[in-house]
Amino acid sequence: MIAVHNMYSRADDVVSCELEGGSALLDLNTSTYFRLNETANYIWELLGDEPKSADDIAQDLAAAYSIEKNVCLPDVIAILTELNSAKLTS
Repeated sequence: MIAVHNMYSRADDVVSCELEGGSALLDLNTSTYFRLNETANYIWELLGDEPKSADDIAQDLAAAYSIEKNVCLPDVIAILTELNSAKLTS
């Protein structure tokens, strides 16, 4: 379960490369590839600098896309949930 104020960061054993319209991630532990769309990739990039909460990420997305934070927060939580379930974040 993703908590809005818990801090999340990229898992250490995941590498990424940018693709047109998103990115690809490779989990080095499982040799599993994941494809991220543009929004999920933006969230992945935000996790690269320092650990962030879902609330922080939603705030950044809201500013970048000129939308209200409460509009994008459910999507941020959904993406973080998927990343966390795949053990791509910690």
